[in-house]
Amino acid sequence: MADVDEIIDYIKSLKKGFDKDLFQNKIDELAYAVDTTGILYNDFHTLFKVWLNLSIPISKWVSLGACLVPQNLVEDRTVEYALSWMLSNYEDQSTFSRIGFLLDWLTAAMECECIEMETLDMGYDVFYVSLTYETLTPHAVKLVYTLTKPVDVTRRRVLELLDYARKREAKKNMFRQLQVLLGLFKSYKPECVPEDIPAISIHAAFKKINPDLMARFKRNQESRNSVRRDRHHLTWINPINSDRGRNKKVDPLVPNVEFLNIGSKQYAEKEHQKNFLDFTDPVSVLQCSVQRSTSRPARIRALLCNVTGVALLALASHTEQEFLSHDLHHLLNSCFLNISPHSYREKQDLLHRLAVLQHTLMQGIPVITRFLAQYLPLWNESDFFAEARGLFDETRKIRNEYWLIVPQVLELVQWVSVDGAEVVQCVVSPLAAAYHRARAAQQCAILRALNHMYCNLVYASTRKRYHFMGTPPSPQVYAQVLPQVATAISDMCDKELQVNPEQMVVVHSTVSGAAVRARGEARGGAAAGALAPALALALPLLGVSAALLDSVAELMILYKKIFTTAKQSNVIMNSDTFEKQMQVLEAYTSDLINCLYSEGVLSDRNLGFVFSKLHPQLVGKLGSLMPDVDAKLSIRNSIAFAPYTYIHLDAIDHRDADNKLWFNAVIEQEFTNLSRFLKRAVTELRYQ
Repeated sequence: MADVDEIIDYIKSLKKGFDKDLFQNKIDELAYAVDTTGILYNDFHTLFKVWLNLSIPISKWVSLGACLVPQNLVEDRTVEYALSWMLSNYEDQSTFSRIGFLLDWLTAAMECECIEMETLDMGYDVFYVSLTYETLTPHAVKLVYTLTKPVDVTRRRVLELLDYARKREAKKNMFRQLQVLLGLFKSYKPECVPEDIPAISIHAAFKKINPDLMARFKRNQESRNSVRRDRHHLTWINPINSDRGRNKKVDPLVPNVEFLNIGSKQYAEKEHQKNFLDFTDPVSVLQCSVQRSTSRPARIRALLCNVTGVALLALASHTEQEFLSHDLHHLLNSCFLNISPHSYREKQDLLHRLAVLQHTLMQGIPVITRFLAQYLPLWNESDFFAEARGLFDETRKIRNEYWLIVPQVLELVQWVSVDGAEVVQCVVSPLAAAYHRARAAQQCAILRALNHMYCNLVYASTRKRYHFMGTPPSPQVYAQVLPQVATAISDMCDKELQVNPEQMVVVHSTVSGAAVRARGEARGGAAAGALAPALALALPLLGVSAALLDSVAELMILYKKIFTTAKQSNVIMNSDTFEKQMQVLEAYTSDLINCLYSEGVLSDRNLGFVFSKLHPQLVGKLGSLMPDVDAKLSIRNSIAFAPYTYIHLDAIDHRDADNKLWFNAVIEQEFTNLSRFLKRAVTELRYQ
């Protein structure tokens, strides 16, 4: 676009007495650029503004304006500038020929659908005002005619048009244009227009527009329509297959759809055969597959190449789903559990497409879950570092792929099939081991995947229909698996907190992860699989994060809802576990209230569990060293709320401010969950 920049600089520098031949050469260059490659919209907008403000002969000005056609739709900023320019020049009749051409330019853009009608509509009043001037009426009338809506028709405007028509009656063309508008007004609101207004053909009334300008706008319209048609057709190829380099002799993992017909070939002469490439949207493909039997591609996993094919797999018969499972079993084993010639990029693509399939089905596919149970235990971080030093062999290569495709593996892990508790455990255990050896960002990714896995298992336990399964899992299997997975995640987080209690990332992710699992249980009406680790509940009370305290308050509210629903729906499988969980929650509720509001951290510690095991001598020593030790973790004293309580507020006397006052001033305004929790737990806050 360097040539366009040069043209812009040249036009900006034009002065009186410029070289006419050089100017025409630049116009020809600009026209060629517009007609061939097009120009960037920013360049067009700059040229448009410069063009409007040029003081050059009108013939040169029009020839330049006829070249200014954007490749895409005219944007709001250009229309706004054009309208403001017209308004600022209405008082100068010497500019009317330029305003007229600008109105023609906007009309051409409108006729060729190169401008949004909503955008153009903001200039309706400006265009209507142009009818006041005889010179501008032929240029503005088509814009006004096209943009007029019933709400725009008023008795006042009708009287104005009748007055203009009376004054221009001697000029047939102008009179006819106003009659066309009055006829339109009459069709919208007959009561506002005299009955004797005739109906006039609109085609004979409107002025013809500069042919070069119209030709350019039409060419761009045709180009956009062609591109739009191409884009709307569904693509049945996997783009990665066109860039496989030396691997072209190896069968692709997700091939292109090669067998295209839909419907039986037996009746090809009697019935028109549809083709996958005939469809422009996913809905029509799915409707066709529901209404008639469909022929699958020669390699059924080719349907993984786009989301429509994935939806077709969800609608496929049990036989075809079994066929795909058999195909995937051999493919995954040969590709990931043996030495494979396929690139890591192809393997990443395959795993991602399988994750999309599971997400579309909203369930795990048994063959993929069994593959994960075999594949994940092979990972060993010592081999990864050995590979980095070049000290690896072919066996280690298989294990080290885990690190390169870990995002795709974590996508797959989010949906697992419940064939048996031992299979799911073989997926969870290696990830838990990897979690303890990973860095903070990787830990968050692993924990997020496991949390989603648990929530999706809770959802799967409530659904009635399953895909890729002969016999659906029984409720007893879910009753065994859900507590196991929840306990494994909770234990994993607990061990990490014991090692790194000062790491805020670990504490935050553990608490927020527990809240995610609790929300899943609340939505699915399931009992609590396992509570958050004890350290995840205790550390926020001693930490510096108000957000953490708000999160544990939300956790308590969710647990309350879960336990109430479990009692009412009788889904409690183990009454002993249920009672222990209830005791922990009641004790922790006391801890929260004693710390934040009632200021009984140590004196009432036996009612809770966080401080209940402190030795009496330690308690006595703390009391002697720290005055008013029971109040140190309360709202008014806690370092977590210091950014709110230490600032000066005119409405609060800090010397007399108690927890209730700070609750009203800070907690209720800033911390929704903590406010709800304290209002439920503390009577005086509930009824204040």
